Amino acid sequence: MVLPSMPKHFHRCVPRIDRTSLVLLTVVTLSWLLGSSWLLGSGSWSTACAQDAVDAPAKAAEAEPADAVDNFVSALDLVPQTAAGVVRIPNLPALCNASSKTHLGQLLEDPAMQPFIESQRDRAETYIASMETRLGLRPQDLYDIASGEVVAAWLPFEKDQRRPFSLLVVADIRGRKGLADSALATIDQDLTAGGATRVDSTHQGQAVRVYTTKPKPGQIKIDQVVITLDEERIIASDRDSIVFDLLDAIAGKPANKSLRSLEDFQTVMKQSRAALEKSAGESATEAVEWFARPFPMARIIRKSLHVDRGNQVDVLKLLENQGFDAVKAAGGVAVIAGTKFDMLHRGYLLAPSNAAPPRRYKLAAEMLQLNNTPLTPIPDWVHADAAGFTRLHWDLQRAFWASETLVNEAVGEEMFRPILEGIRDDEEGSQIDIEKDVIPNLDNQVILITDNTVPAKIDSERMLVAVRIKDANAIRTAVRKAMEVEPDATRIDVVPGIEMWRVERGAGGADDFNPEILSDFGFDEEKKETAPPLLDHWAIAVIDKGPGSTEPYLMFSSHSDLLALAAKRVQSGGKDGFASLDVVQEIVSAMNSLGANAVSVDRAVRTDLSLRTKYELFRQGKLKESDSVLATLLRRAFENLKQPEAGDIDATTLPPIEEIQQHLRPGGGYIEMTEDGMTLNGFLLK
Repeated sequence: MVLPSMPKHFHRCVPRIDRTSLVLLTVVTLSWLLGSSWLLGSGSWSTACAQDAVDAPAKAAEAEPADAVDNFVSALDLVPQTAAGVVRIPNLPALCNASSKTHLGQLLEDPAMQPFIESQRDRAETYIASMETRLGLRPQDLYDIASGEVVAAWLPFEKDQRRPFSLLVVADIRGRKGLADSALATIDQDLTAGGATRVDSTHQGQAVRVYTTKPKPGQIKIDQVVITLDEERIIASDRDSIVFDLLDAIAGKPANKSLRSLEDFQTVMKQSRAALEKSAGESATEAVEWFARPFPMARIIRKSLHVDRGNQVDVLKLLENQGFDAVKAAGGVAVIAGTKFDMLHRGYLLAPSNAAPPRRYKLAAEMLQLNNTPLTPIPDWVHADAAGFTRLHWDLQRAFWASETLVNEAVGEEMFRPILEGIRDDEEGSQIDIEKDVIPNLDNQVILITDNTVPAKIDSERMLVAVRIKDANAIRTAVRKAMEVEPDATRIDVVPGIEMWRVERGAGGADDFNPEILSDFGFDEEKKETAPPLLDHWAIAVIDKGPGSTEPYLMFSSHSDLLALAAKRVQSGGKDGFASLDVVQEIVSAMNSLGANAVSVDRAVRTDLSLRTKYELFRQGKLKESDSVLATLLRRAFENLKQPEAGDIDATTLPPIEEIQQHLRPGGGYIEMTEDGMTLNGFLLK
């Protein structure tokens, strides 16, 4: 799409950002918001848990209760507080037993799924084998030998250029020492057969095995697998100093303070557990705890992928400079198989204020500030076939101006204000005064609606964004000015009284684009390509308030027919929409029971509908061809990453979604701002 209304040097404000950093940061953020700790309950996890249940009688003959020793020291008291990220399963056998009671566990045991699971078994084993080389321990080993707590930790070593991070796993093996010895013997056989050399040592009176793996051609760094065990626990890492430090801590001579003593950890877990205790009497099996320090953890993920940023903008450094390091930590607790919830996550993001009132955060980090607002009914104009509804209460004016320093630093010069002035003063452009006529007329609410049409096609997924506005006439005038100079835009009269514009990429003709303009944007002579737009087609309109809405909205949609549907519902009113559905009312009732009184974000999802098109396109091998915004972002993010040698997953053996949709339970969640951060709440209904 051509943007003739933009000033001459506008495209310099789109930096060559490190694609992987951006994706990783987005994934981390979304994981916090959605409470995705329970992603651990996938694939090999549930399969191994199922096998653990089968083998339970044999293990019971040797095992004693995991809490038989009252003075057992948790790994959280041993892991150093420098850890960037930690995942803790308080009781692995209990989690395995409870997983079969969840819909996810039932899905993986459904006979309709078995052909696909069997077809992917070899691929999964190959993938797991490639991951286990860091520790020697396989996931199956942990399922076999753990009688209670299992903790995994990621530790940064930023001064070590060759090995900038390490992984640590500690598992409670009380009552299963014999099984652990057998597993260790198998690990020894596998490692030595693979060319690793073994050196045994003793530290704090305990035997430690240090394996040095055979280097790959051209490899400089030294890879280690270090394992030790006693009657209580097994410790495995890829760095000997970590194991030695943990043994010192067990002996009462810690080299560093423990993670549990870290104030940020205490705050996050206290908030999460307090919220869990208030979960309307919910009785469930505790599944997993997690804790992360976002920037150190993001650096570890980036290093693990061996990303070479080259001349691209370092997103993590940029965000730190712009005040986002106010986010000190995040974490939470997830439980499963409850009385009301199949899965429930209670979490907390710790971001203490670092600026004087009324500005809570500094620079671009002010965009983090959301507004708690009493939970109100879902608007009647949201149609009944919607798959997902998300509402944010956000100070859009403050967020817009907060982005100024972010844009300027990313570009490397003061470009933000000149861009606005250029749009305002360009005689051949729209001449919109964004500062005066647009931003002041945006209200503090954004709604996102998603749905999809059947049969599933690459353009089936639809999205609509509605921004509540103050002065509909002012925004309508601005939209009209922008669209009148947009060569790909056409005004469509599909809803009486609504000025709606549709944009189709390429509709303006090839002559509208002059390649020579690229030289003004700072591109090299040989690089005469610009990134295509996220959407090939979209529509925009201002919708005045009516019987179906007490407020006017600026609406943007990936599909003009979805925008027309929303406009008609605003005009006509009616109570037959999304909010009237029994399943949605159940979701809202669940949020209320969890304490969602005043929230900054609330979300309701009909999971079977939200996954319907993605699932079917996956079965058809066409998921990568989808023209949704998410699919486009993922294609761009991973287009230059090396593809796995195993190739694409063969999904043809998956059953039709109608055969398994009973396992895809509806869910929801909400975020509430607090004095020092925000709560993160998510759930799937029973």
